[in-house]
Amino acid sequence: MKTYYDDFKAMTKEKMAGAMENMTYQYKETRVPKAHYKKLLNTAFEEVVKKSVSINLVNTYFQTMQTLVKENPKWFMQALLCLDLGIKPANIKSDEYRALELSYQHFSESNDKYFNPEYLQMFEDIRVNGINNSDCEQEEENYEY
Repeated sequence: MKTYYDDFKAMTKEKMAGAMENMTYQYKETRVPKAHYKKLLNTAFEEVVKKSVSINLVNTYFQTMQTLVKENPKWFMQALLCLDLGIKPANIKSDEYRALELSYQHFSESNDKYFNPEYLQMFEDIRVNGINNSDCEQEEENYEY
């Protein structure tokens, strides 16, 4: 049985972009210009692969950090604090060590997140609403697909 996909993959980029615009509109009358899809279809394969490699590396970092936090949440938090403050644990001073210990104690009692709440909220706002404010519009224009 022949499907729409069979016809679609035989189309030119121009016609594919138009078809994608039409398909998108069929979902809650969402309008995305044909030019957007045309730009995406013209994206070099290397750029697509680059993004895939990037997210795979982030996943590797994530899995490593997840293992570290499970093994010893205290040392993980203290290592992050050292990174942010530019403190090298191999050269730590007594006052810095004491500050690390007390900081972790406060952190563990408060059930805070590792990341600044401002960034967590920014992530959630962009994830839910997309980039809507003027501060982020420039970022969206510079984003490479």
